[in-house]
Amino acid sequence: MGSQKKKILIQLLVFGLVCTGIGNFSRAETPSIAFKIDRLEDTMLQEVAEGDFRIMVAGEPLERLTGAEFTALREQELKLQNQKPGDAEMERKLIALLIAMARIADEPTLIYLHELFESYPERRDDVAEAISWYAEENQRRDADWRILVRSLNVIEGDQAKAVMRALTRFRRRSNKAQWIRQLILVGLEQDPEGQQIAASLLTHWTGQTFKSENDAAYPSMQHWQKWFTSKYPDELPAVLPIEADDSRWKYNELLAVLQRQTKDTLDLKLGAQAFVKATCIKCHRFGELGEKVGPDLTYVSRRFQQKEVLQATMFPSHFVSEEYPTFTIVTKSGKTFTGMMGAAGADEIMLLTEAGKRVMINKQEVDEIVPSKKSAMPDGLLNLLSKGEAIQLIKYLGTLPAGASDKYRHKLP
Repeated sequence: MGSQKKKILIQLLVFGLVCTGIGNFSRAETPSIAFKIDRLEDTMLQEVAEGDFRIMVAGEPLERLTGAEFTALREQELKLQNQKPGDAEMERKLIALLIAMARIADEPTLIYLHELFESYPERRDDVAEAISWYAEENQRRDADWRILVRSLNVIEGDQAKAVMRALTRFRRRSNKAQWIRQLILVGLEQDPEGQQIAASLLTHWTGQTFKSENDAAYPSMQHWQKWFTSKYPDELPAVLPIEADDSRWKYNELLAVLQRQTKDTLDLKLGAQAFVKATCIKCHRFGELGEKVGPDLTYVSRRFQQKEVLQATMFPSHFVSEEYPTFTIVTKSGKTFTGMMGAAGADEIMLLTEAGKRVMINKQEVDEIVPSKKSAMPDGLLNLLSKGEAIQLIKYLGTLPAGASDKYRHKLP
């Protein structure tokens, strides 16, 4: 009997070892990041744990960067950029390298990351995530705080969580309504964990707390929406954009197509035609094309991501720039005009209406001028275009027109 028990025990032990091996094999199959850093002997970037990226030298984590190491890592990052645009594995390597560099960054490295953020809008999500690692593990600098706050316009998902967590560790707080609104919007698109982080940051920034409801540790984003409307009645409400019932195209549909496409699919001629067909030309300048009444779009690709341009085109009143405010003018005769005010004569006000028409109003006839929450840019402009034209319009605006100066872009030596 004792022999039988011993046999069973051995079988169980073997079975356990096999299962452990299977488990280890299964984990080994999970893709992890590991690649050699060129020009640095015995140096690799390695994912030592899930999402934990390190620069390893002879098997030991590098603690601080030197000039030679920074130069090699920068060149590695630039080379990765030039490989297979849109390749998922390459994108993972790029993010991993930025995070690993940020964790042990010195001043030149931080300057480099900031330049990446300014020069490459499409990479701002990744740079912000990297800087959030530096802020968590090193000092909290005002310059990094500003980068992280600005990234709230573009970050999503887990990257948004990382940035919001980092911002809660800064003593500095945002007291600007536009950033509080943007944080609420980010929270609205998060899962429950992300909403909790957003609520924590909102409390940190505003000092506002709510009585616990239904034993919830944090108030819902709906609480914050209502609070924002009450606190800032003259600001745009903190609500996500809503697509009109008659919208020909859906935002997520067009964004998905944009994100799948590469530079090879760019059709500048079709994009320029769409710029005219959608009536953008009436108010906006793009290179030598169009009017200068509204914002100049010549360098829009150096300021915003494609998804931001798409959103601004489809939901023009979701964010109204402080540089181009909209007003409603009521005349003494009871007429009402809404649009952007432009330069005119000493006795007149020029108003650019939603229809792209310039209306001249005698100043003596003005009874009231009221700020408007609605953009002077009309809704539904993309309804005038086919799907292909709409895509090429956004891609066209993502280029620099002929004659435009290519502002700072870091390049290989």
